[in-house]
Amino acid sequence: MRYFYFICFIILVWTSCKKEKTETELINPNDPNAISSVLILPSGTNREDGTPPPPSSQSSSPDITSNISDITSSNGATTPLIFNYSGVNGNLGGCFLQVTGANDYFNIPYAGSSSSSGELQVPIGIPSNVDSGEFCISFCVYDTQNRVSNIYSICIIVLRLGTGALQISLSWNTPTDQDLHVTDPNGTEIYYSNPSSETGGELDRDDIDGFGPENIYWLDNAPDGTYYVQVVDFENSPIPNNYYVTINSPGKSKTFNGTTINGNTVNVTTITKSGNTYNY
Repeated sequence: MRYFYFICFIILVWTSCKKEKTETELINPNDPNAISSVLILPSGTNREDGTPPPPSSQSSSPDITSNISDITSSNGATTPLIFNYSGVNGNLGGCFLQVTGANDYFNIPYAGSSSSSGELQVPIGIPSNVDSGEFCISFCVYDTQNRVSNIYSICIIVLRLGTGALQISLSWNTPTDQDLHVTDPNGTEIYYSNPSSETGGELDRDDIDGFGPENIYWLDNAPDGTYYVQVVDFENSPIPNNYYVTINSPGKSKTFNGTTINGNTVNVTTITKSGNTYNY
């Protein structure tokens, strides 16, 4: 089967100039309007008031399914919403997405041509100042004739993981074991077998059975120098695994995505820090 994605092999960038909220101002993911207002979605997404159009009654309308009813994520991570579509006559027009209970929704256009069926991924970014909790997302697709599919829902369980001076998070789209590795300016490689370094870096979550997140962070101070970020296909998977690595530092966030396969190691990016300046 050929697969189609909303975002594939494209760098997703989100940069904020807002001051990070303090611990007493954490966003509650159980509040639909609060979490909807901060979610980070693909470029070109439109936010609309109200609710999306209802499913169409025509037999020629698209259909969507998913094997996932809930997925674990965390503050500071980007999580792929994964589902399959079928029955598309012509081309996909896009996807409607709404946090259940929110007063607005998102319209995510589909750029490119599609087949009549395939797999879609919508990367959903959760800012580092979101607290632990859970929210659910209802979504559907529509074709270029504005025929709307059935509605499917997936709940996202948000963990509160380490953040601060520097946070690096990994998520991926398959039920496999992918690993986050970060080498700090002292040359110490932080990963599942060596979860901390003398510089203060710490791996506080290692996921071995799929989707992530994995998380490495420096709480109060990250040393100056160069950091090397890698993703390793520990599973030695014969199928492609699409990963999302999100880096958060004070006032800045950026997400990189790519693919691992057959046990390879991908050099995702480098981070250079000098004083209060982070470049990545």
